[in-house]
Amino acid sequence: MLTGPATMLAWSFVRDDQPLAETARQVALALRDEVGDLEAAGTSVIQVDEPALRETLPLRAADRPGHLAWATEAFRLTTGGVRPDTQIHTHMCYAEFGDVVQAIDDPDADVISLEAARSHMQVARELAAHGYPREAGPGVYDIHSPRVPGTPEMAGLLRTGLRAIPAERLWINPDCGLKTRGWPETRASLENLVAAARAVRAEL
Repeated sequence: MLTGPATMLAWSFVRDDQPLAETARQVALALRDEVGDLEAAGTSVIQVDEPALRETLPLRAADRPGHLAWATEAFRLTTGGVRPDTQIHTHMCYAEFGDVVQAIDDPDADVISLEAARSHMQVARELAAHGYPREAGPGVYDIHSPRVPGTPEMAGLLRTGLRAIPAERLWINPDCGLKTRGWPETRASLENLVAAARAVRAEL
């Protein structure tokens, strides 16, 4: 997993003597080298995370298209040199996604995972309404809480997701990374997540 260029800029102290778009391209070229090295070392699945894509959206509506244009261009510059058989993943969170759904599509990642548990799969419906053509993993486990979700709860979210995204394109995953969670709750939650996936697969 690599942090994407837009998120690197959002969470760093960035030079201010040139436009952000130019700095994003420079960061993307450095990341492109890293992606190439990972691929050369035998990595067949590479995830480039952009959780801050929506977070950094300008307040002025007129400025948003330009911002999203350079952010998605930088992502494609980062990942565009891989072989056709290398699978590119991305992840986004911290956001309401409906107003940036085109920007979710534009990076052209093979698989996107998204925060979705607390919104009851709203993003899955938004992707379906947009006609999103690739694979997606709307989260079924809210990792912002120490609460361990039960298997029936996660299976219910999966079934909701299936009403929007076909089974062959639907992934099951937590909302986000697990570094803030303790081992006991993480293990229990992931065991329930696997059980939910098996239960829904059996229904299909």
